[in-house]
Parts: sequence; C-alpha cells; structure tokens
Amino acid sequence: MASASWCVGQSQGVRRRSVSKPDYAGQLATLREYVARYGKQSANTFYIAKARDDDGKKCLYAYWKEDNSILILEHFTPSGEDAYYDWLHRKARVDLATDVVPTKADVGWSSFLTDRAWVNRIMRACMNTGERLVIHKNMRSATRRT
Repeated sequence: MASASWCVGQSQGVRRRSVSKPDYAGQLATLREYVARYGKQSANTFYIAKARDDDGKKCLYAYWKEDNSILILEHFTPSGEDAYYDWLHRKARVDLATDVVPTKADVGWSSFLTDRAWVNRIMRACMNTGERLVIHKNMRSATRRT
C-alpha cells in the first residue's frame, strides 16, 4: 500500500472553519490511498468543508486543487479493495472541466453531470470555510500539521 504524509492549515488568513480534523478523520486513510493511486502531483492540496446538498443535508466535500475536482468525502470509507477506489474515482468525484453543465435542466438523467449552481455552492464552502489539507504522494515521512 502506498503511503502519504499530510499537513493541515488554513487556506487564507483568519477565518471560521466549517470542519476540523475529527470531522474527516474517518476518511483520511482512504483519501491518502486515493491520492497515492490517482494523484498526479507530488503535493496535493484539498480544501475540506461541510456544505448542504440539494436535500438540505450537510455533507463533507473536498475541493482538490491539483485535480480540479470536487470529492464527495461521505463515500470515502475504509476499504482495501481496488474496485472500491475505481468506484470512488468514477462516482464520488466531480471533474470540474468535464462534469459541470449550466443548469439542472442540462443535467437531465445523467448520473455524473452536475449543475454550475451546485459547484459554486460547494466551492464557496470549501474555499471560504474549508480546512486546507496537503497530502504528499508516495512519501514515507511522518504526518505533520501546520
């Protein structure tokens, strides 16, 4: 299994965070392994926040800067199965370059497209109140916080 180190800090100045490490501790090992498998850069920056979904329920999301994507962290539960990580990559990730359409009507019956308003809401939460997390791909160094 690949390893990764991580550090946490605020993204910009002093502001109120919507999450802290205990809120996503259960997803952290899965997120590290996910980065080891799919990360394209040596340092991968995430902004993790809680935001309301379309049903009004607060869910945990992460904006992955280097991948230009949003991850739905609710699905990042521990698993050692290769097929599980493939599923996460296809179903719990929104590629901001290819999976976003202007309106809900444009989404239609698609199972992978999402509308611009949803993306804007999640991005605003992640960038304005999210906790910054950096995961270094394939490094064997100790975990560190900033």
